[in-house]
Amino acid sequence: MSDLIVREQEPLNLEMPFSKLDGFITPNELFYVRGHFPIPQISANDWRLKIEGEVEAPFELSLDELRKMQARTIAATLECAGNNRIYLEPKAKGVQWGLGAVGNANWTGVPLSVLLERARVKPGAIEVILDGSDEGEVDKTPTPSGKISFCRSLPLDKARADVLLAYEMNGEKLSETHGFPLRAIVPGWYAMASVKWLRRIIVTNKPFNGFYQSLDYT
Repeated sequence: MSDLIVREQEPLNLEMPFSKLDGFITPNELFYVRGHFPIPQISANDWRLKIEGEVEAPFELSLDELRKMQARTIAATLECAGNNRIYLEPKAKGVQWGLGAVGNANWTGVPLSVLLERARVKPGAIEVILDGSDEGEVDKTPTPSGKISFCRSLPLDKARADVLLAYEMNGEKLSETHGFPLRAIVPGWYAMASVKWLRRIIVTNKPFNGFYQSLDYT
């Protein structure tokens, strides 16, 4: 990561030097890194993905079980909602990104729709919450009490349409900085929707009002 521009050390936020981009696909070593909390240390052997909430048949999967399922590869662009923030006048709060908080990669994994079908979503469900393993305390106002994890929700129709649960990036297993062992890829949406270090998929029958859904990134 020596070529990446350090915007923050803790949490880790690294920007791609835009002038180094010379093709359609961004190499993994140049792909920008966005973090909200310290990178979680996750054991592949112990990790499980839980699918729960408003479903008839909740279940969980190991990484090996996911990898044995039929895989799909898509090309998708991720861009931080704050890309180019450094150029704003007056100056805005947040990570001072230049041009390089954006990248395009080939992502390999399992469509979220396959897991939702297996879980048998109940009538009345409207959203799917993606819950990451990264957590910490927030120093913004209003401030949630205690630690929170990074969570975002998607409308059920979007979750069923084209969301991928990716374990590989450009043919290599996800690195810790990019969400190992599993992250969501939500095509066409700003990258905060593509939650990293996934641990739970929660189907809900009410709108999700978590911090990063209702107070930040709004």
